[in-house]
Amino acid sequence: MREISLAIWGCTAAHQAGTDLYALRQQAQALSEFEPSRTRTVGLVGDSGVGKSSLINSLLDRPDLARSSGDGSGSTCVVTEYRFRPAHHDEPFGIEVDYMSSEEVKELLEELLRTYRQFYIPAFQEVDTIEEQTEIRDKSAKAWTTLHAMFRNEPRLTKELLLAASTDEDASLLKTLEEWATKVLSTRPGGPSCRIWSGTADSVDECVDRVEQFNRDSTDETAPSLWPFVRIIRVYLRTPLLQTGLVLVDLPSLRDLNHARVCSIERYLRNCHEVFAVTTMSQALADQGVLDTIRRNGRHRPLRIVCTKSENANGREIERKAPPDVALQIRTWREQIQSLHLQLKRCEARRRHRLPGSVEEEIANRDVLEEMEFGLKKLLIERQNHSVATKLIDRYAMDVQMADLKIFCVSNKDYFEHRHDEQNRAELRLELSGILGLRRYCHSIPAEAQFIAAAAFIEHEAPALVGSLRQWSVAGSDQVPEKVAEDLRHLMKQTEEVLTKKLVLGSSEIQVAKNNLNREFAASIVHPIREQRHDWIKAATEVSREWIVYKPSAFAAFCRKYGNHETRAVGAHKWNEDLIRVMRLQLESNWGFFQEWIEDCKKDVIDSVHDVFDSVCQPLEAFKDASPNAVRNMLDNFAAHRDCIIHIVDTGFEDLIEGTSQIENDALYGHDSSYTCDILRPAYQACSLESGPGSDARRKEIMSKHIQQCRLFPKLSTMVERNHRSFVRATFDGMISAITRELDNFVRDLQLVAVEEGEETEAGRYPEFARRLRVRLVQADRVLGKCAETARELGELVEEGGRDY
Repeated sequence: MREISLAIWGCTAAHQAGTDLYALRQQAQALSEFEPSRTRTVGLVGDSGVGKSSLINSLLDRPDLARSSGDGSGSTCVVTEYRFRPAHHDEPFGIEVDYMSSEEVKELLEELLRTYRQFYIPAFQEVDTIEEQTEIRDKSAKAWTTLHAMFRNEPRLTKELLLAASTDEDASLLKTLEEWATKVLSTRPGGPSCRIWSGTADSVDECVDRVEQFNRDSTDETAPSLWPFVRIIRVYLRTPLLQTGLVLVDLPSLRDLNHARVCSIERYLRNCHEVFAVTTMSQALADQGVLDTIRRNGRHRPLRIVCTKSENANGREIERKAPPDVALQIRTWREQIQSLHLQLKRCEARRRHRLPGSVEEEIANRDVLEEMEFGLKKLLIERQNHSVATKLIDRYAMDVQMADLKIFCVSNKDYFEHRHDEQNRAELRLELSGILGLRRYCHSIPAEAQFIAAAAFIEHEAPALVGSLRQWSVAGSDQVPEKVAEDLRHLMKQTEEVLTKKLVLGSSEIQVAKNNLNREFAASIVHPIREQRHDWIKAATEVSREWIVYKPSAFAAFCRKYGNHETRAVGAHKWNEDLIRVMRLQLESNWGFFQEWIEDCKKDVIDSVHDVFDSVCQPLEAFKDASPNAVRNMLDNFAAHRDCIIHIVDTGFEDLIEGTSQIENDALYGHDSSYTCDILRPAYQACSLESGPGSDARRKEIMSKHIQQCRLFPKLSTMVERNHRSFVRATFDGMISAITRELDNFVRDLQLVAVEEGEETEAGRYPEFARRLRVRLVQADRVLGKCAETARELGELVEEGGRDY
C-alpha cells in the first residue's frame, strides 16, 4: 500500500482537491499507515509498594518511564494509560491529559468534604473496630491532603473552615470550593475550557517531566496541584508490546480512594478486557488488595494475579518444606557453592602472588560458581512460584468468572539486571524473571482482534482500494455507444439511490435494527421492571427488614460501606444486591435472550447487505460486453466493498454485545458504581451522619423510608433504558458513519463506469500515469492474493486450535 500511495503522488491530479484521484490518494495514504484499531485493555491494580510501576517498565522495556510513588500523591490516584504511538508522528512520545468535567469536580469536592469530616463527626466514636477506625482516619487524612493540594494558594483553606460549617452551610462552603477550583482550572495547561490537553516529548526523561505536571504535587509550595482534577493521563510510545493493540493501564488501588474515585475506577475496570491484580510474592496469600479486586471484579472479567519480587526466594524456608529428595538436592548445591567460594578465595590468593595460570583458573572458577548459583536460584524460584501459584488458584479460582484465574510470578529486578547480558547468558535469566512469559501472554490478549482487523484489511479494505484505483485508471477507456452509455449512466444512478436507501437511510435494515433493538430491550428488560415494580418493592422491603435486627454498630458500618460489608456478627452481605435479588432472578434469563436476539439482529443486517449488493449487481451483468473494462472491474470490486461494510457491521455488533453486558452488570448487581448503589447513596450518607442517643433508630428509619419512597425500581428502569438507548445510538451512529464513508467510495467508482459524452476523464488527461498505475495494480493484486491465502490458512489454524482447546 505504501508503494501505491507514493506512486499516486506522482500525478498532478492527486494534489488537486476535489478530483477523484485526490480522494483516492488520501484513502491510499490512510491504508498505507494501517494499524489495527481494535485495542484490548489490561488494567493493573495494586497497592503502593508492590512494584506495579516497575512491572509496567519491564513489560514496556522502558526503565524509569513509570515512576513509583509511596507518598500518596497524585500518581497513586490518577489512571495512566500506555498506548502505541503511530509511526507517522515525528516525536517518539505523546501525552494526553483528560481533565474532569465541572460536574465531576463538584462531585469530587462533595465527596472529599464528606470523607474528611468522617473522622471528626460524633458518629466516629461509635465505630467499634480498630481496623475501620484506622481506615476512616487514613481516608480523612488523604482527603485533607487532596484538598490542600488543590488549593495550596488559598490561605483561607483550613481544617477549621471545613469542620466549622453546619449542614445548612454546606452549600455555601461547596460553592466557595467550586469557585476556587474554577480559578485553579483557569490557569491549567490548555486554558479554562480545555478538556483534553496534549503534548509531545523527545525522550523518556522529558516525557516523565511533562507527565509529572499532572500526577504529582507542584514543586512550588504555593502553587495548586493539577492531579486531583485529572481523570486520565495517556502516554503514547513505540514499543513492540503496545504495537499489537494492547493498552496497558496503571490503576490506583480502590482501597485507598474516596467513594467518588472508587465508582469512577470501578467503571473503568469493567471496560478493561482483563485485570491484573499486582502483589508481592511474600504477601500474595494475605494481600487484601487482591481480595478486594476479586470481590469487585471477579464476576465481570477473567482475572490474573501477578506476584512481583520473585527473586527473594527464601532458600532455607523452601528447603525446610521440600520433600526429602528435593531438600537433599538443595543442600548439596549449597554445600558445593560454599566449597567453590573457598576455592575461589585460594585462586584470588594465587593471583595476588602472580602464580602462572592463576588468572585463568580464577575466571574458570567464577564462571562455574556463577552457573551453580544460578542453577540453585532457578530451582528455588521455580519451587516457590509453583507453590504460591497453586495456593492462590486453590483459594480464589471459584470467585473468578468461569474460574478463569492465571498466576504470573515475576522479578523486575532480575529482568533489568540481565536484559543487556550476552544472548546465551541472558535467555535463561530473562525467562526465569517471568517477564518474558507475561509479555508473551500480553501479546496474546489482542491477538485475535488484531488478526481479524488485519485479515479484513488484507481481504477487503486493500482489495477495495486497488479496485477503486483500477476503476479510475480504466475510466473512459471503453468505446461505448452513446445510447448504451446513457442506459449505463441511468443504471448507475439507480444503483447509487438503491444502495443509499437500503444501507444508510431511515428505511435501511441497519436503521430498522436500531429501532428494533430499542423496542426489544424495552419489552425484555424495561417493561418487566415497571410492570412488576410493586411486587419487587415489597420483596425489597422484606429484605430490608432483616437489617433492622442488626446491632447498631453493624448497621452503621454497613451504611458507611455503602451496603457492601462484612462483620463477625452478621457475616458478609451486599445490601444493594439483596434488595434487587428477586428482580435479578427474573431478569437474568431475559438478558440472556436479549443477547441472543442481538446476534439474530446482526445476522439480519448482514443478510440484507448481501441482498442489496446482489440486487444491484445483477442488472450490471448485462453491460459486461458493452463496457468490458469499466463494468467488469466494477463487478469484480463489488465483493470487496460489500465485505468492508459487513466487517463494519460485525465489529459494531460486537461492541453492542459487550456494552449491553456491562449495563446488565450495573443493573443486576450491587457494586459501588451500580445503579442500585447510586439510588441508595443519599440514604447511606445520611445514615453515616447520625450519632448520639437514638441514632440507631434514626438510621434505620432513614433507610426504611428511603427504600419505600425512593422509587427504586422506576428509577432503575429509567437509568437502564437511558444508558442503553444512549449506548445504542452512539454505536449505530459509528456504524452508519463508517458505512457511509465506504458507500461514498463505492459511489465514486460507480460514477466512473460511464462518463458523460465529451467529458475527459482524469485518467484520460494523464494516460501514461494511468498505464503505469495499472501495471502496479497487477503486482498489488498478486501480493494481496498471497497475503489473503496466508491469512485464511492462519485463520483455519486458529479455529482448529480453538476446537482442540
